[in-house]
Amino acid sequence: MLRFVAILAATAPSFLSAFMLVECGWFAYEVVQPTPLAVAVWGTAGYATALLPVVLALLALWAPRWLPKAGAVAAAVTLAANALTFAVPYAWPCGAPTGRWLPAVCAAVSLVALLLSRPGPPLPKRQAAVWSAVVLLALGTTLARSVAGVDLICWADLTGDWALAEMRLDIAHAQYYWVGVATIGAVLAGHRAAPFLGLVLLVPALYMPVAWFLSGAGHGCSSTLALVNWPYLVAGLLALCSRLPRQAQ
Repeated sequence: MLRFVAILAATAPSFLSAFMLVECGWFAYEVVQPTPLAVAVWGTAGYATALLPVVLALLALWAPRWLPKAGAVAAAVTLAANALTFAVPYAWPCGAPTGRWLPAVCAAVSLVALLLSRPGPPLPKRQAAVWSAVVLLALGTTLARSVAGVDLICWADLTGDWALAEMRLDIAHAQYYWVGVATIGAVLAGHRAAPFLGLVLLVPALYMPVAWFLSGAGHGCSSTLALVNWPYLVAGLLALCSRLPRQAQ
């Protein structure tokens, strides 16, 4: 239970970030820019927050006995990185936030939950490998888009509500939603409910071809298969099948 609380707290900043997005328009003049120190401090805090669930998931899969201690260290580092943002303001055109309070609070909750938790039993290596692949596929797909700017799918010419839904899914992708889903499944890998999180990963995998088919929109892709987000599809199917070998035994 405490491990579940820890991973939920670690992924909460990602899931709640969509409600905290700020839009302030475009500027035709030179605007205030953050200092290099602020960029470094806030960037480090952002990546620490985004990668904490991945660290906890991999520990839960491969070193569950070390999860309480090593996970607590990772949560403490994330807490410290976010606490530092209160001392280094990030000045930009939309204001100067006083600090990353939500990730700091969530990291603190995760830290306490990990310190109070007990080491878990080891997982079968095959199951750990499957969920590791799920997590790394979700993480790699997200980083490819957000860091490298690489799209792994071809986009259909959606309009109206179909385009609006796709925009929201794209925001979820940029905010590490699907990485969060994969890491929650990895921490719960020993439970029967874990494979059903694979169904969630099928949403970003299959939305584009389904929306294209139902809306009758066109596309300029080489084939309709290019509309499928294959890494998420593979991750979702792996998650759904993650307990099959164990059941067969």
